[in-house]
Amino acid sequence: MKRTFLLIALISLIFLPSCGGREKNTRVILLGFDGADWDFIEPLMARGYLPHFRRLRERGTWARLRSMKPTLSAVIWTTIATGKRMEKHGIVDWLYVKRHNIKVPYNSSERREPAVWEILDQYGRSSAVINWFLTFPPDRIKGVVVSSAMREYVVSKKDPEVLRQAVYPPRYFPLVKKCMVWNFPESLKEMGIPDYREMARAMGKDPDKLPILNSFRAFVLMEKFTENVGEAIWKSGKYDFFALYFRWPDVITHISGMFIRDKALVQRALEQVRKEHRLDPELRRALDQEDAQVLLPVYRWLDRILGRYMDRARKENAYLLVLSDHGFDFGPNGYNHELPDWMEPPLGILGIMGPGVKEGHQLKKASVYDIAPTLLYLYDLPLGKEMDGRPLMDAFKFSRKVKYRRYFRREFIKKHIKELDRDTLKELKSLGYI
Repeated sequence: MKRTFLLIALISLIFLPSCGGREKNTRVILLGFDGADWDFIEPLMARGYLPHFRRLRERGTWARLRSMKPTLSAVIWTTIATGKRMEKHGIVDWLYVKRHNIKVPYNSSERREPAVWEILDQYGRSSAVINWFLTFPPDRIKGVVVSSAMREYVVSKKDPEVLRQAVYPPRYFPLVKKCMVWNFPESLKEMGIPDYREMARAMGKDPDKLPILNSFRAFVLMEKFTENVGEAIWKSGKYDFFALYFRWPDVITHISGMFIRDKALVQRALEQVRKEHRLDPELRRALDQEDAQVLLPVYRWLDRILGRYMDRARKENAYLLVLSDHGFDFGPNGYNHELPDWMEPPLGILGIMGPGVKEGHQLKKASVYDIAPTLLYLYDLPLGKEMDGRPLMDAFKFSRKVKYRRYFRREFIKKHIKELDRDTLKELKSLGYI
């Protein structure tokens, strides 16, 4: 009788879904590419470029990721991290107004709900979170947080003691500091990015008077710094969750339309969309192909980064998620993601690879609300009761029981640094956001 019981127990352990054994070793890599859009990636793949994006779709599950309104990066990336609407997590714009009509940029102090890395921390899982929007002051979690504040200091070279506050734990600061770059021409060359300022100048435009181009040098150095930090932190240890955010596709797509060679095509599209509030699909495809050619250097750089982490995920038997917060659409003022009310938020990208992920599969429905629930589902952890998304179970060959619980932020620092807030306001103005 005892032998029979032991045999049944052994069979159960082998064949029943795991309730926390295998999932304790789960590792996830998340790459955030702000503003990335399949409508630009697909024409480039068709021309033989972007082999790693192609591999992502052929060997994994992918989707056109539904976004939300307003399409403000700070708001959406917080929704992605928490799985909740902005009314719940508290980040509803770039700025809020304090007493005496003083405008202050939001930071993590104002986020009311825990991010996925804070939830993982409650279960003893470690995370590396790099350059994610509104992560200053950095959360005190197991692992490391290189907050979004660090990118402000790459070009301004602030006091090291102020810098130290942007990284948690502080002992990682010397490692992060070594990743800083100030050589603009060398960074352009390493990234394979053209000097869009000089391209504008060749067209007879003054780049210093154009949003984004007047701060182009700073944005280049910020992105190269982010790439370097990702490399350094990856090599510093093993993390259950590794999240690395880049904003380059968003920044360049805001200005890419001015470099489209077929000006008549652009003018025809502008006239139609302004008069008729629509754009013929063929005209839109032609525009996207033209703009994709302008964006090719940006996406080739992202493709190289994707390939690097794709190989790492494969070697570590880890999951890889690649996503954007929104895409871009052609509206009354050209390519943008902040569009009139009669236009829907442009769709972003999502790609998932890893053990048990369906290959060559397209999800019909996926939104920015679903990312946090899907991450917890992969770790076989309870989903947040008040999360507005759902786990994307159709992406996987396996299924497991979904559990729920209520999560709260256990500890966070309420802190603003005037010097940092001023730099953030300057950055937002250079992008034309405020």
